[in-house]
Amino acid sequence: MAEELQSLLEKIRTDGIEKAEAQRDKILSSARAEAEEIIKKAEAEAARLLETASAEAESVRVRAENSIRQAARDIVLKLKAELEMRLSRAVSASVKAAMTPEFMGELIRDLAKEFATDPDKKVTILASERDAQMLEEIVRDTLGGSFRQAPQVFGDASVKSGMQISFGENEVFYDFSAEAITELIGSYTGEKLARILEDR
Repeated sequence: MAEELQSLLEKIRTDGIEKAEAQRDKILSSARAEAEEIIKKAEAEAARLLETASAEAESVRVRAENSIRQAARDIVLKLKAELEMRLSRAVSASVKAAMTPEFMGELIRDLAKEFATDPDKKVTILASERDAQMLEEIVRDTLGGSFRQAPQVFGDASVKSGMQISFGENEVFYDFSAEAITELIGSYTGEKLARILEDR
């Protein structure tokens, strides 16, 4: 009887242990499968997040580069405008300083030699009201008796500095006003300046 009881206890214990072990193995297997599934999902999500973050980072980089390029263009345009303005002021001041009545008298003499070889030509000069009288005296002395009709010098409020001169009856004037010379020099130097800034 004791043997039967012992055998029964042994069988119960063995069956219970085997059943518990089988249950344990089943639980472990299920847990491993779930863990693997969780890991796969986590890896997929991590890859997706990494791809999204990478795309966003690239987008931010491109936007930043474009913003920097635009800012550089804006700076160059502002710099160009500022340089052109300063250049125009400097040229204008230099031209106004250079266009003295004495210099204009020499210029008129040289122009008369080139364009007014006929002593019957009419010479008309427009100058600033400030310079007109002195320029008239200089022209009278400079050109002397080169023309039958004395050159006429008029003060003109539209001419701030420099002069405009006409040889003949057609009233076509060569413009040597400070504004015209400044504009001419400014357009030439402005193009050179633009090329320098573009080649930076």
